[in-house]
Amino acid sequence: MKKLTILFFLILFCTYSGISQDNPKQLFNNIGEIYFKFEIESKKDIPELTKIISIDNVKQNTVYAYANEKEFKAFCKTGLEYTLLPHPNEGFDPTMATFEQIKNAKIWEFYPTYEAYVALMYQFETDYPELCDVFSIGQSINGREILVAKISDNVAIDENEPEFLYTSSMHGDELTGFPLMLNLIDSLLDNYGIVTRMTNLVDNIEIYINPLANPDGTYAGGNSSVNGATRYNANNVDLNRNYPDPDPNDGPHPDGNAWQTETIHFMNFAESRNFVMSANFHGGTEVCNYPWDTWSYLNTDDDWWKYVCHEYADTAQQYSPSGYMNGYDDGITNGYAWYPIAGGRQDFMNYFHQCREVTLEISDTKLIDPSLLEAHWDYNRRSLLNYMEQCLFGIRGVVTDGNTGQPLEAEIYILNHEADSSWVYSTLPAGNYHRPIYSGTYDVQVSVPCYQTQIFQNVIVQNGNTTLLNVQMQPATVEFTASSATIPIGSSVDFTDLSCSDPVSWQWTFEGGMPSSST
Repeated sequence: MKKLTILFFLILFCTYSGISQDNPKQLFNNIGEIYFKFEIESKKDIPELTKIISIDNVKQNTVYAYANEKEFKAFCKTGLEYTLLPHPNEGFDPTMATFEQIKNAKIWEFYPTYEAYVALMYQFETDYPELCDVFSIGQSINGREILVAKISDNVAIDENEPEFLYTSSMHGDELTGFPLMLNLIDSLLDNYGIVTRMTNLVDNIEIYINPLANPDGTYAGGNSSVNGATRYNANNVDLNRNYPDPDPNDGPHPDGNAWQTETIHFMNFAESRNFVMSANFHGGTEVCNYPWDTWSYLNTDDDWWKYVCHEYADTAQQYSPSGYMNGYDDGITNGYAWYPIAGGRQDFMNYFHQCREVTLEISDTKLIDPSLLEAHWDYNRRSLLNYMEQCLFGIRGVVTDGNTGQPLEAEIYILNHEADSSWVYSTLPAGNYHRPIYSGTYDVQVSVPCYQTQIFQNVIVQNGNTTLLNVQMQPATVEFTASSATIPIGSSVDFTDLSCSDPVSWQWTFEGGMPSSST
């Protein structure tokens, strides 16, 4: 009877849509969002529904979703029947740890308080100043820091190395990745010079790790606990729908909201770096979700994505109990095939920053008990290293001026292959580029304004290996066009300068002419 009463109340709520009159605080449990499910007749309905609410999962014809008040009003207009579900944070009251407790622990069986998290991050820098630099890319709406740890053997220098990013919990109630990222930072630093594989990664990659992308959502119940964690940020906005979308039909604000403070910080951070690969961690299911989320057609590097994601999932399956990360297509899925979204960060990073970003869902339960954190670390730790290592493979090299040796910013374009901003660029100060790509033979075009374009044919790539292609560019010759090459006596000709060197004078010679030259 209680369930029927709740459903009747919600139907009235939708019917009258007078949210302010129907006690919205009670309905939304004072956290600004609700969690519910509903049935659809066909997956063809999802593209329109995903523009209204924040879909969380789709299992056959059952859709699980979140909504704030505005989104729920819009959903009610569809007339679909639904069932209100307990919010994932209900009944979750985990063991929390202070900084002092964390410092003295070897097994991570707790979640840190917000103060403990901040102190721990900066302690990494204190303990390993030559390897670790911790900084904030900005504050959340409620003033909490969005922290990043850079790990490198020469942490103060931008080297000829690929840049890599891990980030977790942009949905604040999907927390398994949060302590796992802290554990990854600790493991890389503590094992440097001891474990060969980790040492090689730190020596050859500039690693950036952001354990908590939505601190206001995670600590919505207060800094001392995560038991009130929410999906949305402090403005009740889903940050993973808040990015500019590659599809022009969705545009820069596909969710209808202004870019949130956290979104702007990450957009600026991505603009300031040159990430070759990245991944963001979520929870609620177990799968490696690869691009595109916004388009139904396949990414031009679809073979590479399947290869890399299967490597992650297969390794996790090998070191976990039966059933872990083996759903969908044996642990992987194309984003759109699962359910489409617009404004996701994965597509934003891939399209606008030529970065290979994937979404990793690593626990069926969003808020797992702290006693399970160590096990999930053990399931994933080898896969985490595998994925990082992939940014060392494919085609890479340095582009320089053939005369001066100075590094250049060049476009690296795989002929008859690239699509939807998949090509990459060499970047300063080193002039290095990195193009992950599936095994095959490719023709590589390298171009720089004011230099002669070069094409390298039959470049061979093998999975798990590096093909080194350094390029020396030759400056282009002076070029111009003429309105006509043959003119009658007494007529004029217009010359247009196309040279890159900004000349201030020209000397023309006219064979058989009178005069024979002009300056």
